[in-house]
Amino acid sequence: MKRDPVRDAARAHTNLNTFASVVSILEGGHLYGRENKAASRIIAICKTEQARWLRAYDKAKAEAEKAK
Repeated sequence: MKRDPVRDAARAHTNLNTFASVVSILEGGHLYGRENKAASRIIAICKTEQARWLRAYDKAKAEAEKAK
């Protein structure tokens, strides 16, 4: 089955937004107290995933534009 770059872009965009939401919640003052090591680790993981999904989104979007 042939890959659909529009579907790939939509999935990457959805995943990118999901990880951004998690970062927003953790960085947005929803945790009380001092430095939270677990939250810091989760934020770092999410930011790594955001970079990966942004690259996937850009690639899929470029393929979709090329296919027009």
